[in-house]
Amino acid sequence: MSGPGPQLAPSDPRFKIFQIVRFPAFFLLIVGVLHVAFSLLGATLAALKVASPFSTPGQAPVVLEFTTGFSLAIVGGILCGLLAIWGALNAMNLKGYGLATVGAICAMYTLTPGCFIGVPVAVWMLFTLRREGVREAFAP
Repeated sequence: MSGPGPQLAPSDPRFKIFQIVRFPAFFLLIVGVLHVAFSLLGATLAALKVASPFSTPGQAPVVLEFTTGFSLAIVGGILCGLLAIWGALNAMNLKGYGLATVGAICAMYTLTPGCFIGVPVAVWMLFTLRREGVREAFAP
């Protein structure tokens, strides 16, 4: 088998669990990247003071500004995205069950557009982690 994750022989008892965890972990990795990308995009648009293309004609255009709340949302999005990426990589390697769970919870961060895919993927990952035998397959 090629790709990310441990190179397990089909006769390995953890191989079945690896097959179960691999796909939700991959999508969790994508969600983490989306959170980081959208957070950095928002910070860039605010730094460049780009006007919204959805502004009503005849009114002043809406421009993002670095307020305390906006800055915290950007930092939170980047941190949650990085934790989701780290948790997904640990799940793909069948190491760090707790970190994989934290990564799935962080993928549900709802202040970036990534939450539209993040919530279903995180729920899928959490249900997968709760399946019988999955916790035992993770290395200590």
